Amino acid sequence: MQTSYIYSVSRVNALSQSLLSKTDIERLLVADPGDDLQSALKETYLAPYLVQAPNEDMGIAIEQTLIDAKRIVHRIAPKGDMFRVMWIQYDIHNLRVFAKATAKQLSFEECKSFVSERGVYNPEYLHSCVENGTLDFLQAEWQGAYDKAVQTVASGEISEVDGIFDELYFATSIRIAKEGGDKFIQTYLQNLIDLHNLKGRLRFIKNESVAFKPDFVEGGTLDKTKLETEETVLATFAKYGGVDFWKEAIEFYQETGNSTSLDARSGEYLLVLAKEASYDMFSSASLVMYYLKCRQAAANVRIIVVGKNSGTKESAIRANLRMAYVND
Repeated sequence: MQTSYIYSVSRVNALSQSLLSKTDIERLLVADPGDDLQSALKETYLAPYLVQAPNEDMGIAIEQTLIDAKRIVHRIAPKGDMFRVMWIQYDIHNLRVFAKATAKQLSFEECKSFVSERGVYNPEYLHSCVENGTLDFLQAEWQGAYDKAVQTVASGEISEVDGIFDELYFATSIRIAKEGGDKFIQTYLQNLIDLHNLKGRLRFIKNESVAFKPDFVEGGTLDKTKLETEETVLATFAKYGGVDFWKEAIEFYQETGNSTSLDARSGEYLLVLAKEASYDMFSSASLVMYYLKCRQAAANVRIIVVGKNSGTKESAIRANLRMAYVND
């Protein structure tokens, strides 16, 4: 199967060249809010999506780019189902939305605007499985977890719902990766779990009185017993890209308690991981990298547009940009 990656890798490498470039970013950064900024967006890879979106809605256009990226990877990959590790998070997000919607007895149409179409399953079909109690026909253990989440919502403990679905996400992803048997997909997931656990331990150490669930996810490479202090957690972060890679994000978290920068840096590290592995033309890494590039390009567009329209200083916008995906 490895040699069959040659075509798909060549295809996504070509597609990557059309994503948001450094030149595009500079053009967006100097554009004035309003018509000038909208015109600048039409000079980027978003152009065909914007003209098809209702009222040229940027959010709809960006979402469609990510849906298309998912479909492309699934279609051209020699074994597309193993990439479900990348998409299943959106199905879990949708289940989370449906469970929380039960508190207000909302129909699918009433919560439709909150769901994502980037998942493995069509959101409307997924909702029909929820209503029919047949989620286990899609993935093992989904029905039990969903029922537990609904009961939690009914008891007024809505804050506990996220932990239930986080556990379900990781359990499902680990199973998919194991069944797929792809080395890089398994490495990617292990690193994703490790970073989740490091952020979780840092959050716990800062707020020991608050119980976060799941407090530690099995399936990565780290040992929870060796992450008991802030010093050991920070030292372990450095193993994923180096001390300087995490320095600003960690300092921001320590000062504010806000994990946004840590989350962004985690996403960049996973892209760097994929980029390093993509030099092997017979690996799935290039396909993973392509989707991550699409996702970070979308994040940069949002960061710039929201920042420009809210009057944020250019220096502050630049500081939030994620440049790991940009082609050299």
